[in-house]
Amino acid sequence: MKVVQFGLRFSPNLGDGVIAECLAHALRSEAPGTQVTLIDISGRDGFGATPVKHRQRALAVLRRLPPALRRALVRWRLGRLLDALAPVWVKALQGADLAIVGGGQILADADLNFPLKLARVAEAAQAARVPVAIHAAGVQPGWSPPGRALFTRLLDTDLRQVGLRDTLSCAAWQREMGGGPAPALTRDPGLLAVDCYGPAPASRRIGLCVTDPAILRYHADSRVAGGAVGFYRDLAATLAARGHKITLFCNGAAEDRAALDRVIADPGIAAMAATGTVSFAEPPERPADLARLVGGFRGVVAHRLHACILAWSYRVPVVGLGWDRKVESFFASVAAQDWFAAGGARPVEVADRLQAALKTGVDPTAHARVLGETRAAVAGLLHSARRRVKR
Repeated sequence: MKVVQFGLRFSPNLGDGVIAECLAHALRSEAPGTQVTLIDISGRDGFGATPVKHRQRALAVLRRLPPALRRALVRWRLGRLLDALAPVWVKALQGADLAIVGGGQILADADLNFPLKLARVAEAAQAARVPVAIHAAGVQPGWSPPGRALFTRLLDTDLRQVGLRDTLSCAAWQREMGGGPAPALTRDPGLLAVDCYGPAPASRRIGLCVTDPAILRYHADSRVAGGAVGFYRDLAATLAARGHKITLFCNGAAEDRAALDRVIADPGIAAMAATGTVSFAEPPERPADLARLVGGFRGVVAHRLHACILAWSYRVPVVGLGWDRKVESFFASVAAQDWFAAGGARPVEVADRLQAALKTGVDPTAHARVLGETRAAVAGLLHSARRRVKR
């Protein structure tokens, strides 16, 4: 079987790469001999690639423009990139049994970014006459009329199934898309990281994932829990006072690396580092680096969804910090609501939740059930490609 997977394979936020690699691993494990081709819909051809030069400066300019003008500029600039990518995608799809739109919060309309990309994926699949499946994607409500028109091109394909990663996404799909196959819950492939990447070297430290507060504010759909330098300093101090040693790390994105540098430069953090209470992990370069880093911690605190998912995959107790409903939805989906700290949570509350999580641990029965459901969803994905469809 030949499968072409469209996602964010080489995103600087390595959580997206975790999704792509874990899904590809699961497909090959479920059906040995399956040929999986990974395509980054942003046009990146490797880690560290930058198809859009000066991306952060461009985003800052876009944020200051009226919505209609932002969309027009994105359509023009991104259209040129997609014009070059589309023939490559059609060629990659030749002879394929299935095209997968896989994982991530990609059914979201931020200035037409993902609508334009997925509309081109739909057109390429139609041109190559290849069936399509959506798997473990997130849906952000609030699509613009032009964004909705672009997304609905997916309905013009031979769309075999729509698998979404949480109930909020399912509700948003039905409200925004208004057609197509009824969505089903399909767990995030990142939950299979322990299968994909293997054992992680244990550090016995608490991993504190630093995320750029500007990114949190820009994309938040709920109140943000912490994020400023002072929050990380106070949380590290609270954990240290309880006898823990802490390692600060990030998910790899340039903005998060810069935020980590700012936290490292804080005098309070520097003082704890001088005693060995706090250490710093080098920013990971590959999804496997991130997975094995997170999997080796004794406990984790993070805003980033895939830092939380990686921890749970490795049965590392983890507290998720609120800012986006997808994080809260994940903890609800694995019956770990008490491990989620909503917006406004103070460092002492976060520390209390982590202490309780460390005491309880990830239940092995629940862990086995969730990973089994994740694998079963991949098996269903492959079955959708083999299913005969009446014309």
